Amino acid sequence: MYDINTKNVKKSYKFYAIFIIAGVLFAVIMLGIFIAGIVSQNSLDSSTTSTRVSINETKDSDGDNMYSPDYYYEVDNKEYKCSTNVSSSVKPDEKGTTVYYDSKDPSKCRTEYENGVNGFLLLFLILPAVFIVIGIVFINKTKKRVKVINDLNQNGKLVKNLPYHLEESNISVNDVPLMKIVVDYRLPNGQVVKLEGDPRFDRKDSDGDGKVDLVIDEANPENYYLDFEINRISGNRSEDNYVDPNISQEPEPTPVQPSTTEPTPEQHSEPNVPPAIKI
Repeated sequence: MYDINTKNVKKSYKFYAIFIIAGVLFAVIMLGIFIAGIVSQNSLDSSTTSTRVSINETKDSDGDNMYSPDYYYEVDNKEYKCSTNVSSSVKPDEKGTTVYYDSKDPSKCRTEYENGVNGFLLLFLILPAVFIVIGIVFINKTKKRVKVINDLNQNGKLVKNLPYHLEESNISVNDVPLMKIVVDYRLPNGQVVKLEGDPRFDRKDSDGDGKVDLVIDEANPENYYLDFEINRISGNRSEDNYVDPNISQEPEPTPVQPSTTEPTPEQHSEPNVPPAIKI
């Protein structure tokens, strides 16, 4: 059994929960505006055609034109102005349009242009729906990922002290990409596979020994987990330490020991001199 810490992976729950919360809030706002428009429309019992229109034009953050026209209409020879309460990228028709008003209080009004914008809001419900679906899908993926990691405690092999490097993941927080651990690992069959760790939601990029640890199911190499520190609960073993197969493991040559025997003096041969001859 291994001491596998999944806190970093579980931190993604909060990240994807933001998608769901943002989607729900956006949907509530859109539905609120839509329902308010229907209620407002149903409270008006009369209609007429506008006599003129004044188009108010602004630009949004992307530089696109946004319109919020004011329509003028007459009831009992008195002119009223009906302002559009929302802005739209749809340019209004400058010709006469239908204005709905309350016969008891003609100043209460709503234009056909605003009704069209209100109906268009329903299309924007697609966006919060996408946010909600993304959040749910990735939270379920995280749950499955945590299960895979926990299952490695039963069928995984511990490999310690692997060299690694960091790469950007496909997730950014405040426009800053989260990093992920990447290692090249040689399987028992000699195949070298690239293993990519989970995005570092904890922003951690190293630890004391400058290496990472791996738990992998070599029968199914797609199931693995990389982290900066993974240990056996019962104590690590020597075979857990990673040895790069590309590094030669030949024993180092034994150094030559100096001889302790004193050298013998060199023997010098003298030339043979013939004996003297007496005459």
